[in-house]
Amino acid sequence: MSTSRRRSAAALFTLGVIVGAVALAILVLVGLPWLVCLVIGAIVGVVAAIGLHLAAWRLLLRLTKSTAPHGEVEEAIENVLEGLCVSHGIPTPELRVIHSHSINSLAAARTPAHAAIVVTSGTVEQLERIELEGLVAHHLCRIRRGDAAFETLAGVLLAWPLTTVGWLRRRVMDRVLPAQRGLAADFEAVSLTRYPPGLLSALMTLSAQTAQVPSPTVAALHMWIDEPDWGIADAIRHPRLDTRIAALTEL
Repeated sequence: MSTSRRRSAAALFTLGVIVGAVALAILVLVGLPWLVCLVIGAIVGVVAAIGLHLAAWRLLLRLTKSTAPHGEVEEAIENVLEGLCVSHGIPTPELRVIHSHSINSLAAARTPAHAAIVVTSGTVEQLERIELEGLVAHHLCRIRRGDAAFETLAGVLLAWPLTTVGWLRRRVMDRVLPAQRGLAADFEAVSLTRYPPGLLSALMTLSAQTAQVPSPTVAALHMWIDEPDWGIADAIRHPRLDTRIAALTEL
């Protein structure tokens, strides 16, 4: 089991324990027998954990206000996605689009077979096909590694409830998210496409843009490949684009 999958399992277990304990306390206060309270509390905790596991990625997609692709322009990235998945035996994620002139993308997932890649319309319009391929490969690797599933859970379970407490949300997420996340997916993506300049060129284009995606939800801030500004003068654990560009340049 990968580190991200262990983190996801730990997060779901913790949620189940907390919800179960709260349910147990309420039932004890009501006056039910201890054994009954324990059984019901355990059931409630398990149901809560399973429910979040099943629903988190769909909830996050709704929060991003992304839509299904349409039109000839967006067919280009659909073809890239399907081509990579078929050639490497990877389950094909859904494709979702946010209408924005900026270039950015993210992956949300429950499992490799239940996942989606969200791109801005500007990404499809401004990147060349080989750059799109590198970007899509990066997200496919994040999904396959379990990184996308863990980041989805973290967004729904931690970032979203702390929407109005920016400083606390930022510090909690900074503790929870692995340092240097994304670099491993960059290297795997290069192995997948067998063409390092594709992803490298995409990241260089991203670093040169002046406008960031207007993310409609803080639940997904940490999931964008070019992480939007948190608005807090703190170092972010997501490797900055210049770090990732330098690493790919050395390949």
